[in-house]
Amino acid sequence: MLTKALLITLVAIIATVDYNGPLFMLHRPLVTGAMTGLVLGDVQQGLMIGATLELTWLGVTGIGGYTPPDTISGAIVGTALAIMSGQGVTAGVAIAVPVAIVTQQLDTLAKTADIYFVKKADTAAKTGDIDKVDRYHYLSLILITLFKIVPIFLAIVVGGEYVKQLFDTIPPIVMTGLSAGGAMLPAIGFGMLLTMLLKKNMWVFLLIGFIASVYGGLSAIGMALVAIAVVGLLQLISLPGISGKIQNSEVSDENGEEYDL
Repeated sequence: MLTKALLITLVAIIATVDYNGPLFMLHRPLVTGAMTGLVLGDVQQGLMIGATLELTWLGVTGIGGYTPPDTISGAIVGTALAIMSGQGVTAGVAIAVPVAIVTQQLDTLAKTADIYFVKKADTAAKTGDIDKVDRYHYLSLILITLFKIVPIFLAIVVGGEYVKQLFDTIPPIVMTGLSAGGAMLPAIGFGMLLTMLLKKNMWVFLLIGFIASVYGGLSAIGMALVAIAVVGLLQLISLPGISGKIQNSEVSDENGEEYDL
């Protein structure tokens, strides 16, 4: 179990570095859930729990000084304890959501402590010592990672057996309620995402997706391909050369002259 706990901790390190650096989306619940499932020998359960949490936290994002729920810790701990207890998706969601909220406070504490390195980096920048600026940057990342991985490691090593005992004592009617509540959580994620889409000119893209789904009968993959095509078309139109040609063609058309696109 110690080896598996260390490997899951490695998953947490990769996800934390990705979230605070390159943003290859390795920190998303779908990926961390799958990697945790791989470590514990049940990739299918890992994918199922990660996918459910991905939908639940679809609209969770940090804006300005706001620190969102710690989806990395929530997804990893929830997936790991759910697989270890044998309770599946219901337990995964029931554990992940409160864990994400609790560890959110640790993330805030870590970023508060990082102010020390920020001040040191500012002092080094004034003297032109770029090497020290880089060093303080990486030290701050190490501190954030430690605040993330230590609770995860302890939860995996200590919590697995107790979680199984806990769920064994929960009455079936309560588990049914937890399952129903977990099934409703993805709707909250979609609702949070819609609050960002239904602004200014973004609603038209929602309308395109709705038409493609209801009247076009497209699957999720088909709508994703339509979205890619629309984004590509908008990028093409926004190019200076293309937009200039379109404007010139419109002028030529107004003058009654022929034009060749």
